[in-house]
Amino acid sequence: MTPAAAGPLESWVVSVDLWGTLITYGDRDAEAAWRIREFATVLTAFGHDLPDGQVREAILTVRAETQQRQRATGEQPPVRGQVEQMLTVMDLPLDKRLVDTLLVPHTHAVLRACPDLIPGAHSALWALRQAGARLVLTSNTLATPASVSRLILDDHDLAAVFDETVFSSDVGLAKPRREMFVAVAAAAGADLDRVVHVGNSLTTDIHGALNAGCRAVLFNPRGKPCPAGVRAITSLDQMPDAVLATCS
Repeated sequence: MTPAAAGPLESWVVSVDLWGTLITYGDRDAEAAWRIREFATVLTAFGHDLPDGQVREAILTVRAETQQRQRATGEQPPVRGQVEQMLTVMDLPLDKRLVDTLLVPHTHAVLRACPDLIPGAHSALWALRQAGARLVLTSNTLATPASVSRLILDDHDLAAVFDETVFSSDVGLAKPRREMFVAVAAAAGADLDRVVHVGNSLTTDIHGALNAGCRAVLFNPRGKPCPAGVRAITSLDQMPDAVLATCS
């Protein structure tokens, strides 16, 4: 019997970002409102009856600062440290039981955003698999640890499509750090120069991948300026052809 011909991506790894690439960010106002409301309820139960504005300001300030640091430097702030920083901003003691209780609404608030699957995601991923690629989901997490991110993958039937998942909360560092892409290559048993990363952020996805020695495809539905030599796509149904062209 003649062996089946190898697919054109048989020796390649395709790494795909999650947020803004495969799923939308959802209703972030609803996420923030639920987190603030639940924090206020917990704080009151622990004897800290603070004005809603003070709770809101602390949460949003720490969220913005940690997100900015992560995107700029690849720092991965632990979720516990984020909650502790919020309490510090509110001038409250770092009571272990209080922190443990607040971790639940902090890490699960994203589910209230109800992110949607971006059109074309499933068909594009399966086309890449059929072409022989190993697929790795590569996602930065901030308040959403890997355990909660996997719930979102299951909700959208994405978990079964990927051979491996790499979350920054597991690595301890985030994109654009080279270590994230090293983790992708290691998980897939490949060299960095056989990895193509697809994502929507020029900083964390494209520059991060290129600086690590990978190739990159920009998901660019809004038409942002794209670095020379990097293929850009405006819809996910263009992803398989763009990856094939990038690997050729």
